[in-house]
Amino acid sequence: MDGKILYILAFILLGCSNKKEEQTTSFTKPAVEIISNTTNSIAGEAISLVFKTEADVNTIKLYIKNAFGSTFLSPTISESENIVFHIPKNYTRIAGPCKWKLLLEGHNIQEGKFDVATNAPKATYIESYFGPRSVTAGYNDYSMLTIAPTDAFDNPLDDGTKITVKYQFQENIDETEIETESFFAFYNVRSTLKSGRILVTAECNGTTSKELATIVYPDNATDFTISGTSAHNYADGNQIITFTSDIIKDKYGNIVTNGTLVTFVIKTDKDAYLYTIGTTINGIAEAKTLHPDEAANWEIQAFVTGAAESNTTNFTFNAAIKDYPVHFSKGNRNLDIGPFESFMKQLIPDGLLTQLDIYDANGTYIDTKKTTSKNGVCTIFLGEHFLEDGDYILKLTAAGITKEFRKNIHGDTVK
Repeated sequence: MDGKILYILAFILLGCSNKKEEQTTSFTKPAVEIISNTTNSIAGEAISLVFKTEADVNTIKLYIKNAFGSTFLSPTISESENIVFHIPKNYTRIAGPCKWKLLLEGHNIQEGKFDVATNAPKATYIESYFGPRSVTAGYNDYSMLTIAPTDAFDNPLDDGTKITVKYQFQENIDETEIETESFFAFYNVRSTLKSGRILVTAECNGTTSKELATIVYPDNATDFTISGTSAHNYADGNQIITFTSDIIKDKYGNIVTNGTLVTFVIKTDKDAYLYTIGTTINGIAEAKTLHPDEAANWEIQAFVTGAAESNTTNFTFNAAIKDYPVHFSKGNRNLDIGPFESFMKQLIPDGLLTQLDIYDANGTYIDTKKTTSKNGVCTIFLGEHFLEDGDYILKLTAAGITKEFRKNIHGDTVK
């Protein structure tokens, strides 16, 4: 047990002795003289730092750091026995401060920095952005031109660099001068009162940007007028009526954009609503719909949703069919309706709706049958499977004309 204790004490004393020896070891800073010290440079120029020292060259390193990054450099020996550090091109092309430290065996023996300025005289490049690429006519909208001029090594030019902005609309060409701030410049190009295209470009140190453009679209439509035309005003369910607007413009007199949607709303004399739509071409919208199949009076008004509305115009349709015959057969189960003759005694086009409402003798509604005309006539058959024998009230409606019959329905000759 005593032997182990002595061994541990001896180990502790040996460790303390070594630590004390390490603490007494000191670094002696060698004499260093900087022979060539570059403090200011232009991007792209070669930079070398030259030092005179008696220290071991193999143990000296130069640590440099700038916006590109950081690295360690090894020296070369000049003819005069000085040590030379050549700064790599990647570091000399980046504008801004570059800090350096001369290290010997990991110890900093000297430090400094040099500044790299932008190289505008060599070449200037312009990055330009313009948007939005479409604006609305008037005083409130604009597109922003942003310009970022750089030198040949992509360094932003110094604040205060002058840039000339030119913009053209129709016959007018204007220009203005702005300056960079925080490495870029911007200019707001206001929209015009007239629709069209605005072209913009920028110039800096004799270098021009690419041509950029924004389109000035018309503002919202203003109220307009409409009219309705047709080959005749008979309610034949066949002819087409055309609704046409005048030239729709904005408040500055610009014709609205082609394709502007216009909705024509039709109110009938039965308080029903129909609608048809059209889109503008050269500011004029057209929409079409069929004539009704019975006499009617329409009120028509058009809307550009959320922007404008038209006047209200009326169109009256006269009855094309004055009357029609109805023939019962086969125990009053078969109804032959027609022929339907139009305003010139011609047969109506196929497709006229005919509706038969069936009631019992007490007027209680039972059912409805519908059909459409073909070759000017239509037929409705009430089979035994559909309607039992008995007395019924039949109300027949076609072309807005209603006829009522009281019939005893019996038998069914169809087998």
